[in-house]
Amino acid sequence: ESQRKELDAAIRKAIEAELKPKPKPGAKPGAPAKLDLSMTPEAKELNTDFEKNKGKLPWPVEKGVITSRFGKQPHPVLPGITIENNGIDITTEKNASVRALFRGEVSSVIVIPGAGKAVIVSHGAYRTVYSNLREVSVAKGQKVETKQNVGTVLTDENGSVAHVELWKITPDGLVKVDPGPWLFRD
Repeated sequence: ESQRKELDAAIRKAIEAELKPKPKPGAKPGAPAKLDLSMTPEAKELNTDFEKNKGKLPWPVEKGVITSRFGKQPHPVLPGITIENNGIDITTEKNASVRALFRGEVSSVIVIPGAGKAVIVSHGAYRTVYSNLREVSVAKGQKVETKQNVGTVLTDENGSVAHVELWKITPDGLVKVDPGPWLFRD
């Protein structure tokens, strides 16, 4: 649970840092800054394309099963305890490649001590997050294509579990979105 909270805080911090406007010359230090929600024409087009593909996005791993869904749910072992999942967990094969759900640009690569690495990919107002990675194969600022490998899943005593989150940037702040309905189902 503490690793989930650390990951949540690190993702939020990375996205907010990316959106922070540069201080205006002559502005008083410490003056509150609003998040920069402006998008380039390219980012707007990417955002629209991303939204058009809801329910059609490829799975982030070639083989796997969703073992934990988005939202509050009972702890799998401890009775009476609930956990909050900010994304979905997909149990997959050892050393499986984790792939981008959609084209975009890597906005952050994060290292979470004890919980592996995470990659955040920007798709206009949306961010996909791929975490619980042992290795990362992309770098900040790099353009990625749909299904491009972003890293290798971390394997520990719980097996090989890729964690995927979807965040949307809104005028009211960052909103966590259930990635499940965005993935293709046959």
